[in-house]
Amino acid sequence: MIKADHNKLAHLVFSLYLKSLLKSSFKEFIIINELPMIDNSKGLIVTPNHFSWWDGFFIYWLNKKLLKKKLFILMLEEQLKRYWFFKYLGCYSIELNDKRKTFASLKYTLDLVSNSDNVITIYPQGEIHPYDHRPIVIKDGINFLSQKARATFSILPIAFKIHYSNEKLPTIYVRFGKLLTSSEASSNPELLKNEFINNLNMLNSEYLTTRSYNIIEI
Repeated sequence: MIKADHNKLAHLVFSLYLKSLLKSSFKEFIIINELPMIDNSKGLIVTPNHFSWWDGFFIYWLNKKLLKKKLFILMLEEQLKRYWFFKYLGCYSIELNDKRKTFASLKYTLDLVSNSDNVITIYPQGEIHPYDHRPIVIKDGINFLSQKARATFSILPIAFKIHYSNEKLPTIYVRFGKLLTSSEASSNPELLKNEFINNLNMLNSEYLTTRSYNIIEI
């Protein structure tokens, strides 16, 4: 597997690049609900939906502006080999067709989530699907981590949606789901799936009607 190798210069260069890219591509970056109270004594895994090329960029910017933790993103090894620069931004790899490599990546994730300074991004769908694709299938990785972790960690579902209107540029909408613990996920394997899907459905029904917006600077 390929491990993350955070580099300050890489983060500086990428942050400037991403700010420019977001400004030229989107009108606003809007959160439609409140961020749950996160226990900073525990590690955190965030579980966004995976529907576009932009997904990793969105979570990077959200973390930079709001969560402010050391970010790690689990990425398919084939893609990380192709976009090798991302390992310097916190990306690490998983190879789903090789059980030995998959186990190594999960073990590495357990080490990461044991540190309360870290936030780890795992896409429960495992691969990109269209936003409205149904049924939603959730991989077993996070339930495995919940069962094997030495200490309890938090799990936060996050839903993103790109909305096109009569404006020149589209808007990014974000909704946070219910904050879970690994103990809850371990005792109820369907819990994460239900919360993930519910948050996605809530975003879809609320994003144009909610008025208590929190706009993230881009």
